[in-house]
This record gives sequence, structure tokens and C-alpha cells, in this order.
Amino acid sequence: MKKKYYLMILAALSMALMGCGQKSIATKDASEILAKGFYNKGEISNIGDPYLVNYEGKYYVTATADGRGYDIYTSDNLMDWKKGERIFYSSPKEGWVRSSLWQPQLVVGNDGKFYLYYCGHNDDKSLRIGVAVADSIEGPYKDALDHPLLPYNVATIDPNLFVDEDGRMYLLFSRDCSENIIDGIHTSQLYGIEMESYTAIKEGSEPTLLVTPDQDWELQNGDYRWNEGPDMLKHNGKYYLFYSGGFYGDATYSIGCAVGDTPLGPFSKYENNPLIASTEKVSGPGNNSYFYTTDGSELYTAYHTHTVKLIAGGNRKVCVDRCGFRADGTFYINGPTTGYQTPVAGYAGFTKVSPASVEGLHGLEGRSPEALLDGETLNSRNQDAYEFRTEKTEGAGATFTFEGQQAINCIYLYGSSDSKYGAQSLRIITDKGNIENITVPAGQETPTVVYFDKVLTEKVTIEVADFGEAEGMGLSEVCFYLYEE
Repeated sequence: MKKKYYLMILAALSMALMGCGQKSIATKDASEILAKGFYNKGEISNIGDPYLVNYEGKYYVTATADGRGYDIYTSDNLMDWKKGERIFYSSPKEGWVRSSLWQPQLVVGNDGKFYLYYCGHNDDKSLRIGVAVADSIEGPYKDALDHPLLPYNVATIDPNLFVDEDGRMYLLFSRDCSENIIDGIHTSQLYGIEMESYTAIKEGSEPTLLVTPDQDWELQNGDYRWNEGPDMLKHNGKYYLFYSGGFYGDATYSIGCAVGDTPLGPFSKYENNPLIASTEKVSGPGNNSYFYTTDGSELYTAYHTHTVKLIAGGNRKVCVDRCGFRADGTFYINGPTTGYQTPVAGYAGFTKVSPASVEGLHGLEGRSPEALLDGETLNSRNQDAYEFRTEKTEGAGATFTFEGQQAINCIYLYGSSDSKYGAQSLRIITDKGNIENITVPAGQETPTVVYFDKVLTEKVTIEVADFGEAEGMGLSEVCFYLYEE
């Protein structure tokens, strides 16, 4: 009888321990899972100035090509691209544009039409902006006006149409440094003007100067200076103007941001510009555009970098990275990345499982655990100020709570930017058991992926098992997924 009683006690204790998460959960080889994530394959090269949109479940990109026309590429996953027919040409006889077809923009009109804003040399070899129209996003596009869109006898490039929430339209563009000379300096400046429609300027509207090169990183190229390649996003009533500075053919080319209260400014540039710049692995990121994933859940930016870093120059390739707004209203870009990242939303059988809340355990003052869920990874500039860090004490970490029990089998962990916060070993605690001996190296752009058999859990705690020589624990982002083949 006593033996049976003790066995019952042991069974109860065993169940209690399992309920407290003490059961060991085995991990599986995550290399195949990591390889299903997004990375910049560089399939589209020998281009520049990419503009990317999503339409009816697919992604479309066009870009500066050989100067004689624009090509279009399609994809359903942002990595594997199929080249289509050429969508627009310059002509030695027809129309007005003769050569140097540069930075295009694709616009899905609210009138059932598709618009291509472009720029190129006219008969006088001066740069002008035009607009073409088509019945299909894949073209072909035909010039809508048979003359330049802007009625000004000045060199203009890099058109970008911004449509506000109230339906009002604005064309952003650059006065090109080929003809715009200020105090002896060839200077590209960004302007904006209100439009009446997709193909006409609003009567009485005049160009407004938006930004001019004036920050140190924009003044590195001697007698030439650039603010060019505009794109605009609206967020919480503010207008975010993105642009490129430096020379497109070398490592000075970078992306900056300015913020204003109206689409025509005035604009104030970020003190911490540029948003992304050249790194040890990447040269000349710039001339970007913004788009949402086909399911509307994630914001990305497309930009170019030099295809061969050491050569730089005009041979560039399309790159894509996640981006977003911080709680303080500033903007970040997770890039430029060269390794695998988390999967693109809505692709490859991954369902993202988002916690309802996160609680820091022994966090350092000023280091919010919300940084673990804000979308900003180790790969963004100035990111170290926005990652979560803890004290060096037992129980340090973070607890994530879901809305009821959720099924997960993948956890992506981005480490700290500082090796002093690269704890030697982490423990992951779920309602069904623990995962031990997890190492998340600091300073690594590719996340650590923890892959295991599916569990149902309401909470996940990530805590330090062994600090090693670290001064605390640091993580920049944690993402939970359910992967089903």
C-alpha cells in the first residue's frame, strides 16, 4: 500500500514539474528552416534606382537599365524574379525623350490605369520628366502627353508621385546638378509640386524647395552634391521624405530622411542620417522605394547597391529589406543585409505568431522589452540604442504572453550589437517544457533559429542559463512562428 502511495506521489510531482515547464524539449536541425527565410539573392543586376510595388498578390519592379528603356520583373516571394517584356522605350524620332531613361516609378491608378513616371534627355540633351500610361501593370506604356510633364526649362529627374489620404497628389522630383549650379557647386535639390491629376500639374501651383545637401555626409564629393531619388511615406500625421545623398557610383551613396507636417514641408532632416550606408560587405545603398507585403502586414524598402563592391560604378543590383517606424517616430531600415532573415509575410508555410505583451526580467534602466517585438533587428543603424538588455543576475530575461494558447515550433533570435551582452547560454521555457543550451552570438546579422516539435503554449520565457563573461543579456528582436510544410 505504501509503495502504491509513493508511486502516486512521484507521479503527481512529475506532472507538476512538467506543468511548470521542467520537461526537456529537444531541438531539431534548423539549417533548412533558416534557408527558407528571406535573403538578398541579387538576381536583378546591372540596373539602378529600383521601384517596387505589389499588385494582386505579386511584386513588380522596374529600374534604370541601359538608358534606352525600362524592363519589368515579377515575383511572388521577393527573392525569385522573372524578367518580362520591355515596358517603355526612348526613340530617336517618336515622342520627346531620346536617351538616358533613368529612375522610373510605377503607380497603380485609382482610375483602372497604370502610370509610369520617367525621366530622360530631350533633343537638347537636357533632362526632363515625363509620364506614360498603360492598361496593364506589365505594359506596354505609351507616353500620355507627348511632351515633358513639367513646363520648366530646367534639368529635372527622379519623379515620384505621392498621393495623400485626402486624394491630393504631389510630384516630388530633383533639379539635377547637371544644370543646377549654386555658388559654383553642381547641386541636386529636391522639389515638390501639387498635381491636378496623374498627368497634369495643378493650375497655379509652383515648385517648392524641399531639401538641399547640407549635412556632412552629403558634402563629401567636392564640387558635386546630391539630394535625389525621393520617396514619401505618411505616418501619424507626419510626412517622411526619403532621399539619397553622395555619389551613386561610389561608397558615399546613402539614404537619408527628413520629416515635415505637409507634403511640401518645411522638412527637417534626421540628425542621425543616413538611415543606411555602406558597410564592410555592401557599397552604395541608395535610391529606394517603399512597399508593403502582399498581405499588407510588413513594410519593406527596395534599393540598389553596387553589384561588385570593389568596382562600384553603375553596375548595381536590387536589394530589399524590412523597415518601419519606432515608437518615438523615428524610422529604421533593417539593412543592408547579406544573410538570411525571417520569412517574408505570407510566404513558404510560415505563420507569424505575435505575442500580446512582453515583460522584461531584470532589464537595465531605459531598455524597454518592447524592443524585442518592434520589428527592428540587429541590422539597422543606431539599433544598439533600441535593443533590450538585462542586468547580470539570476532570472534575467523576458516573458512573452500570447492571447491564449498558441502553437509554435520556430523562434528567431537576433542577438546584441555589443559582445559584452552576449550571454553564453539561454534557456527557453514554454508551458510544455524547456529548451536548454541556446547560444545567440552578438554582432551577427543572421538570426539564431530554434526549431522544435510543435508545442501549445500561452507564455514563453527566455532567460539566461549561463552569462559566461558577459555583463548581461542583450537581444534586439525575437520572432515566433509556426512552420507547416
